[in-house]
Amino acid sequence: MKLEVLVHKAENKKSHIPLVFIHGAAGGAWYFESFLSYFSNKGFDCYAFSLRGHGKSDGYDELNTFGLDDYVDDLKSVINRLEEKPIVIGHSMGGAIVQKYLSKDQDHLAGALLLASAEAGGISDDSPLGLFFSDSRGFLRSMRQMYPNQDLSLETLINETIFSNRFSTQELKEIRLKLTKESSKVKKDLLKPFMTGNEKIKIPIYVIGSLGDHIVTKDKTEKTAKAFGVEPIFIDDLCHFMTIDPDWEKAAEAILSCVSNLI
Repeated sequence: MKLEVLVHKAENKKSHIPLVFIHGAAGGAWYFESFLSYFSNKGFDCYAFSLRGHGKSDGYDELNTFGLDDYVDDLKSVINRLEEKPIVIGHSMGGAIVQKYLSKDQDHLAGALLLASAEAGGISDDSPLGLFFSDSRGFLRSMRQMYPNQDLSLETLINETIFSNRFSTQELKEIRLKLTKESSKVKKDLLKPFMTGNEKIKIPIYVIGSLGDHIVTKDKTEKTAKAFGVEPIFIDDLCHFMTIDPDWEKAAEAILSCVSNLI
């Protein structure tokens, strides 16, 4: 598979350790563009890639045949191109990919950050997010039961939950044009544990969430942090798509603080 890889090299390199960003479900390398500029200006070589079937990568017509292991292979192929061990930063489903990678190979990493990550142990199939992935109609039905006095459309729910009403109608239209569908096979994989639970973690792990995230809520982030034996880091207000949130620099600053501890 030919993968789209966006590369921003540091002009004044602060560290030899590169940063690799992994996007979430239905996303692509495009939603790390602000991060790539930010961190390359801070002295890091940065890479963001689109998983197979996403963005400008090959495989769109075969998307539903791809599983989480295939996405791990995509991450592995990018890491193998690098001369130095990177710090990997996985957002949402990208966090699940990082966790799956950790279960197989940690020796090629300098550290890992889980950003608004799919929860350790797999997404609960009876949670709103689990229903959203496995049964969108069931998700809408359950939300309507929770809010019986509101006329909720799926579009309204997506705006309120994923985007936390942080964007204008026009901005949402532009974002949705960039989003793709997600693999039905991967949706099922996300409901299963990403790791065996017996792995010995040998590299530094950071877990970052947002108190304004209505998808990966505070308790889910705390669960993931506990699984890795670390304290969670919380940002205020940002929506689940914190990489493109109007206040995305809050997330970038939190990541920079963690990364600076690893160089």
